[in-house]
Amino acid sequence: MTARGLELIVDQTPDQGGPGDGFRPTELLLGALGACMVGTLLTFCDNQGIEVGRVTVDLEDTPLDAPKRVGTIDVRMTIDGELDDRTVETLGRVAARCKIHNTLTSRPVIDLEVYRG
Repeated sequence: MTARGLELIVDQTPDQGGPGDGFRPTELLLGALGACMVGTLLTFCDNQGIEVGRVTVDLEDTPLDAPKRVGTIDVRMTIDGELDDRTVETLGRVAARCKIHNTLTSRPVIDLEVYRG
């Protein structure tokens, strides 16, 4: 996968016939969601003068079949800093308004065209 001149390896696991040297598509999806949520939260904190320390996010998916897809994404975010409960709640709502979260919860239209090479 390439974007803006950068390259990222995406492949299948060895049990699926790939070398296992790159990210799986689902890992990229979860990583995009986590990065977007944290980025949105940090931008909001900067704009509002809210001091936070380290922000970590752990994401885990539950797969479903028929059709194969991600059924549930559990997100656990930890924000270091001297924050009261109300601020933590607000930051959770802010993080959930990121572009990727909005996209996943609003079912985008996907137009697919396939060409012969």
